[in-house]
Amino acid sequence: MRELQPADPEAVGPYRLEARIGEGGMGAVYLGRDGAGRRVAVKVVRPELAGDRAFLARFHDEARNAERVASFCTAAVLDHGQDAGLDYMVTEYIDGPSLLEHVAEEGRLSAGMLHGVAVGVAAALVAIHAAGLVHRDLKPSNVLLSISGPRVIDFGIARALDEASSHTRTGQLVGTPGYIAPEQVTGRSITPAVDIFAWGCLVAFAANAENPYGRGSFEMLMGRVLHGEPELGALTEPLAGVVRAALAKDPAHRPTAQDLLLRLVGGGSEAAVNTSLGASWTPPPTAAADTPAGPAGPSPQQGQGTQGPPPAYEPTMRADQGQAPPPAYEPTMRADQGQAPPPAYEPTMRADSGQGGYAPPSTGPQEHPRTQPADVPQQYQPQQQFQQPGYTPTRLSGPPEHMATSPTLHRPKERRRSLLLPIGAAVAVLVIGGGAAAYALTANGDKDKNAKGAAAQEKPGVLPKEALLLVRVDTESGWPSSCHAKVGTFRIGADTASPLTAGPCDVLPQRSPDDKRVAFTRRVNGSSSLYVMNIDGTGAKKIVDVMAGGRATWSPDGSKLAYVAKDAGDVPQIYTVSSADGSGKTALTSDGAKKDDPSWSAANRIAFWSERSGTSQIYSLDAGDPAKPWEKLTDTKQPDVDPVWSPDGKSIAFARGKYPKGTIWTASADGGGPRKVVGGGEHDMDPSWFRNGKWICYVQGDYRTPTVRAVQPDGKYDQAIPLKEGTIAHPNC
Repeated sequence: MRELQPADPEAVGPYRLEARIGEGGMGAVYLGRDGAGRRVAVKVVRPELAGDRAFLARFHDEARNAERVASFCTAAVLDHGQDAGLDYMVTEYIDGPSLLEHVAEEGRLSAGMLHGVAVGVAAALVAIHAAGLVHRDLKPSNVLLSISGPRVIDFGIARALDEASSHTRTGQLVGTPGYIAPEQVTGRSITPAVDIFAWGCLVAFAANAENPYGRGSFEMLMGRVLHGEPELGALTEPLAGVVRAALAKDPAHRPTAQDLLLRLVGGGSEAAVNTSLGASWTPPPTAAADTPAGPAGPSPQQGQGTQGPPPAYEPTMRADQGQAPPPAYEPTMRADQGQAPPPAYEPTMRADSGQGGYAPPSTGPQEHPRTQPADVPQQYQPQQQFQQPGYTPTRLSGPPEHMATSPTLHRPKERRRSLLLPIGAAVAVLVIGGGAAAYALTANGDKDKNAKGAAAQEKPGVLPKEALLLVRVDTESGWPSSCHAKVGTFRIGADTASPLTAGPCDVLPQRSPDDKRVAFTRRVNGSSSLYVMNIDGTGAKKIVDVMAGGRATWSPDGSKLAYVAKDAGDVPQIYTVSSADGSGKTALTSDGAKKDDPSWSAANRIAFWSERSGTSQIYSLDAGDPAKPWEKLTDTKQPDVDPVWSPDGKSIAFARGKYPKGTIWTASADGGGPRKVVGGGEHDMDPSWFRNGKWICYVQGDYRTPTVRAVQPDGKYDQAIPLKEGTIAHPNC
């Protein structure tokens, strides 16, 4: 949302415009007010399309058709017309993020919100199909999450089933890869069943933060849609069965929108839908913060398309006109624009048959981009009650348990990997001393007593009291402008930390895989060096003379260290050396983008952040074959930094956002299933996994006086690690 510029109209028809919400494939979207002062969304067709009479005729035909749709879980089309050469369409203004934006910011939906999205979008399809329309482009960015429930928007490319339009070109493919039904690809008749297929994809996306057919080029996605099976991941029965039926290859085998409601809420009436939404719906934070009694506040995304800069840019390709997406909304922003890439890129297809599929442009030769949301009016009455003789509906009273408590998200078979989000309560007791981890028994072998002590540690929410953290110990205040720090140990339950080094500025400790050594960074007179010492602080030895100042990371076998140093062109690159003596220096990267914070996984991949796409995002590379293309693990408009692998190498934790509003997230090894663990209050940063993989420690608060905290990967039991004296940071748990 931004203020009107000189090139923007101040009014269109009887509607006064107040702000520009964004821009979509057909034109700009404005926040406006009608004569009664009610907020509305006004979509104005781009000036370059004003001379296309066939397009304008289609535009107004579709607006007239869309006006017939009952305003039930939809953003009603209120008006359309032409004023001073500007063609426009007016819809309800819905305050709330899109489903796409919400998932990009918050991760997969909770069980209650998932049920609400499934029910609300199905109810909207009942209304759309009852009016004789097919949406044709149902996708996460076209579902807004309002305070009262989900609302389906954007009927700009719908087609009337009961009218033969002379303006419709035969053979056109309209839709978004990953949500296009098989019959749309093969050129068969378009029926309401294409929206049912898209509904199934949308619900699976909401549950997993992943499209059930993965991501990739148009050809790859369509191949999976035509011949592969969907991966439903965290979805559990009975909702998984409903989604699976919606994704049937044969449209004749898919349920109708009415059938969906029967199976979801046991009926198709407005009352049944409202009861279900009322029992399960949790408004997204942006909507919940609004004052119900007053007009809705400006939404980050609204009714007819994406915003500027958009959270997810979806260019509508018009092959018949040769139009390209507007230059200001290129998927990859120039670094000098200061704009971040969108969190998820969903190209909207519109291409004549016979043309090759459109795929998002590559952002670099070494990169695999991730191709990865008002009250409900009471006037809608379904045309018929959805009762079938002998049919017993499956009632999913809200909020249902649609999602597994500890999900494993599966990927398409050619790229399947497991997602480990460990949320079990058992916490192993780790005692480190002399490089060994062990349980200690009393001299008389009192195993029962020790068993009771171990059981106490396994209670939900109880931190492993004997766990030993490596930390930065601040001996004086002043960080980060001045550094007075030593590397030390801190045992949970102790009062203070115990320094291991002499300083004056020793930071970023990293424990070796065998727990016998520690790598750390020593800063002297503005220069950083890499050191290795024994776990007890003895035998400190300089391994690298000059590094870029960030942390180092150990290889899985402990024989090497990876770190960042500047090359001859003053560009930070990732190097590896022997952890014994610093020999064998090898460069793993050679591009021109800034990067830092490498983390080496048990699966021999190195995660790090890079500004290759304009803002810091998380990437990973194959340490065994660094010439292979990088894999991009995050793709948002916010900076993502500090990636760390879980002990088994199947998950990453990382920090998202700028100081002082950072948050801690997790995702699978390929970036799938992103989930916010903690955040929203004080600044959160520097995550690290406990050795057992069941906890994540991190730092919260002001850089100068931070607090070390711990939380389980599912966001439960977030708590401060008590410290009576001093300040510690940079935890390596």
